[in-house]
Amino acid sequence: MYVVRAVIFDYVEEGVYTASSRGGGLDAFFGSGGLEASVKLHVLRVKRVGLLVQYQQSPDVEVVWEPLLKVDSVGGRLCRFHDGPRGDPLRQRYCMRLAVTRSGFCSLHRESWQALYEQCAQGVDSACITAARLLRGEMFRVYVLDYGGPRVKVGLTQSWRLLWRIAEQPHVAAAVVYEAELLDAREAEKRLGRHRLATEGAAARLGHRLSAAVALLERLNGRYDRAAARLAQSLSALGLEGSFNAYTVLPRSLEWITRIRVVDDIGELQGHRLRVLDYWAGMLLVEDLDTSYRLALRKTGIQHYQLEGRVASS
Repeated sequence: MYVVRAVIFDYVEEGVYTASSRGGGLDAFFGSGGLEASVKLHVLRVKRVGLLVQYQQSPDVEVVWEPLLKVDSVGGRLCRFHDGPRGDPLRQRYCMRLAVTRSGFCSLHRESWQALYEQCAQGVDSACITAARLLRGEMFRVYVLDYGGPRVKVGLTQSWRLLWRIAEQPHVAAAVVYEAELLDAREAEKRLGRHRLATEGAAARLGHRLSAAVALLERLNGRYDRAAARLAQSLSALGLEGSFNAYTVLPRSLEWITRIRVVDDIGELQGHRLRVLDYWAGMLLVEDLDTSYRLALRKTGIQHYQLEGRVASS
């Protein structure tokens, strides 16, 4: 039995692009002021994909790079709680109890810092207060994400997890605009999210955001200076000023993203031999070695389930 706990990846930096934009208003119109936002966009591309795998009854995990996997049967869902040094996937230890909550936590960890933090990020203020006490000293980043739509998405994540969080979402580019402990970061996220040009959550459906992001990336055709300029313009329009680091996490290829069938549940592929080829927007590109078909498997459809079968590096 094995459990896939997370998707990880290595990347290469393909380039750094800078752009600036001055905000609107009468001062800017007359050339005498306005808020200027500068963006330094780091364009990263996935180099190899790995799965963080837990075997049998051990709380420890190991990385399987470029995985080949076979799922003979799918068992229960295990608790998502993990603890260990932040930003060090191999030193995380995962709970082996069965999940009992809809959000995927067991009875022991339903009020853990992780569960409370996720409730906080979903807008539960009381959970923010309790989580902040448990996470005192932990730093969080507020980011502004351009997915190609008419408004930007404002989000919050643990500072060490920024690149992983960006890669989980359809995006063209995302800028870090604030860093603080949880309560201050959450307040900054809420303030930005109230702007008419922004949203805190996924106001647009995932399918729309996915197609919008891919369409814009294809139109840009490698001109990431334009992506940086578009993001800088959004930041200044939000009333932000200063210099901001931004990131784009690209898959090995964009061609598969909107052109193949998406599988939500690993159970649909039971008995098949699968090779993981790519990762983007929370989806794994897998090749079915029995049929030669390629499919997009949502990582939420495979993570934390007890799987009977085999997994190995290709």
